[in-house]
Amino acid sequence: MPLSRTVSVLLIYLLVCCASAQTELPPIFQPEPRPMPASAQVEPDLRLETYFSSLTQGGVGLLRLGGDGIQRARAEFRGETSLFFPADDGAWYSLIVADMHSHPRAYPLTVTVRRGSGDVVFEGQLRIDSANFILQNLALPASRAYLTDPKIESAELALLEALTSEIGPTPLWDATGFELPHLSELTTPFGAFRRLAEARQSRHTGWDQNVPVGTPVRAMAAGEARFAGALAIRGNYVLIDHGLGIFSGYAHLSELHVEAGQRVKAGQIIGLSGNSGRSSAPHLHWEIALRGNWVDGRAFLDLWLPAPSNAGA
Repeated sequence: MPLSRTVSVLLIYLLVCCASAQTELPPIFQPEPRPMPASAQVEPDLRLETYFSSLTQGGVGLLRLGGDGIQRARAEFRGETSLFFPADDGAWYSLIVADMHSHPRAYPLTVTVRRGSGDVVFEGQLRIDSANFILQNLALPASRAYLTDPKIESAELALLEALTSEIGPTPLWDATGFELPHLSELTTPFGAFRRLAEARQSRHTGWDQNVPVGTPVRAMAAGEARFAGALAIRGNYVLIDHGLGIFSGYAHLSELHVEAGQRVKAGQIIGLSGNSGRSSAPHLHWEIALRGNWVDGRAFLDLWLPAPSNAGA
């Protein structure tokens, strides 16, 4: 056999072997391995790891609990209870929220673990730091000036708080995790104070991306559409439940491509961007809520999350 043909056959063989090996690899939930914990507490046969040294206003922190005989566990922080959920690595995890209205200081954090032999309690302190939110002036067209009415905004926020406070018992996201709804530059940040008519201030509950009308908007993770319809402030809006109290919202859309109650895949087009609601120009506003609290969605996307034990089921 000529040398050139021998080399060609060998290259084809190697490519086929590599492709076969790649298809046999298990799916990877996150591209990075689990990070090193910032701190850890140890009790007999139990280890509680904290993956943050402090949280900023609007931040989310991850706790990991490992050990034998765990039946259930909960974390209590600032009057809120967060249940731990099992993951595919055999450990239990919980997400702690520092809502954007919290005052910067140290707060007690308590974790209670139920085992057959009784409860084990971990106690500590968690500091919340200032996020240094910016202040903006929001100018609206005259035809939309009525949307600065605080009663309209309060009613809408109450509706969304009721929806996002419902905590599903299991994760609905899958092994693909969470990602941006569109790959474009982020503009107005989370938590910004917005000065409206007559010096009244509002808060920006998510992030903005400047995209033209009609741009496809994708689901940030797998879940179930809990709301798909028109709101006063957010315009045409989709809210997706990802389980365990995690929700993503997509506002100011020009078209809706999902209905309430519909199961949604990660990356699925759920609508087209627009300029509906309290909007001064075409853009995409997206937001993340955790157990009824608006959190910094960009920081949440940077958070390492475990694959839930039912991932891919």
